[in-house]
Amino acid sequence: MEMKQLLFKSIDEIGRLYREKEVSPVEVTKATLERLHELEPKLNAFVTVLEDQALAQAAEAEETFVKGDQTGSLYGIPVSLKDIFMTTGIRTSMGSRILKDYVPAEDAFVYKALKEAGAVIIGKNNMLEFAYGSIHPDYGQCNNPWNVNRTAGGSSTGSGASVAAGIGFASIGTDTGGSIRVPASFCGIVGMKPTYDTVSRQGLFPLSQSLDHVGPLTRTVRDNAIVLEQISSLSFDYDSLFSGNIQGIKVGVIRSLTESISNPEVYALTAAAIQKLKDLGAEVLEVDIPGIETIEQSALPIVLAEAAANHKEWYADRENDYASATYANLKEGYKVTAVSYVEALEVKKQFTEAVNQVLNQVDVLVCPTMPYPATEQDPSFENGNIDVSQRTIPFNYTGHPALSVSSGNTPSENLPAGLQIIGRYHDEKTVYRTADAFQRATGGYKLPPL
Repeated sequence: MEMKQLLFKSIDEIGRLYREKEVSPVEVTKATLERLHELEPKLNAFVTVLEDQALAQAAEAEETFVKGDQTGSLYGIPVSLKDIFMTTGIRTSMGSRILKDYVPAEDAFVYKALKEAGAVIIGKNNMLEFAYGSIHPDYGQCNNPWNVNRTAGGSSTGSGASVAAGIGFASIGTDTGGSIRVPASFCGIVGMKPTYDTVSRQGLFPLSQSLDHVGPLTRTVRDNAIVLEQISSLSFDYDSLFSGNIQGIKVGVIRSLTESISNPEVYALTAAAIQKLKDLGAEVLEVDIPGIETIEQSALPIVLAEAAANHKEWYADRENDYASATYANLKEGYKVTAVSYVEALEVKKQFTEAVNQVLNQVDVLVCPTMPYPATEQDPSFENGNIDVSQRTIPFNYTGHPALSVSSGNTPSENLPAGLQIIGRYHDEKTVYRTADAFQRATGGYKLPPL
């Protein structure tokens, strides 16, 4: 089997090949690292490559499969994680000059969970500085495997690009305003922001503790559920979850966030996606959530204030070491008053109740993930400009699970767009069920030209 073809198989398929001894974890890991080195100059998706560690982990996994021991679903599977998670003895840069040589003495929860699951950890991914909306020039933009002249989207930039390009079967990212779902949309993959606190944030450098989420990026919906199981306490019945049957599921199309799409190709892809859900047997309704179009402005005081507090150690005397846009956001954070912060928390409660009321009437909500395909440069968040997260940050604000799955590629530029599916609290299974049926009905994951 051609190795490139192997690298785009599902996690289940690779596990079966391991158990049947048709291919070994060492072979798959070597092929993954070869593809990484081949594409990395174009993509710039990694800050640190853990080649020696990965090969040692793969060799250990190979011995286990040779002996025929029972293994979990991620055993011997190459994965990566965003360079914002603490890793003992391995630098954790946060995409920043300030921490470029920082080597923590603790492991983040998700890193420990991946190791305990027997995953082969190939490296730590490039990201926007401190996950705060701007790339630091020391690290450079991470590029999109569908077009290397476009961004992979942030802040989990390298996570999205590497998975889409077949460099590993999954990556773990973080999402405060869309940072898993935006790269998933731009790169044509699956990104899940689970219910708030479903995945532990221990060992994660925080951006905004009230809105930060941890979740997986993968190529298929089923792979995403497999990874989420390994880093959380969730468990899924795969036979029922991935039956392809969504007959009778009530889907609420968020009218204002869908009709306001000005890019005609993204609008057409979204309309076709909604029609496909109808064809699959879902009951599709249009719904309104009062104030959702501008709710990101209410979330802004929380993000700005909490981020500023998290950077108080360096803010006063390290201005020149930050990317200019990151420092500008921190500066804005110190202007947020206690009254504004408390008022934003109150609006958060009210808006969450409004979303819950709508989700009492439907099983899932849908809207486009992003209003356009990948841009040439990372959209700027400077001076609190977070309009790019209009469709994603509402569900960080409320904490509901939200997933992006590819709705197809734009005809003119062959760039992916994303459909966002949002569920009730702790009902990831219905989100996955809906997304999986849609993904399979539309041909599954599509390989980028790279």
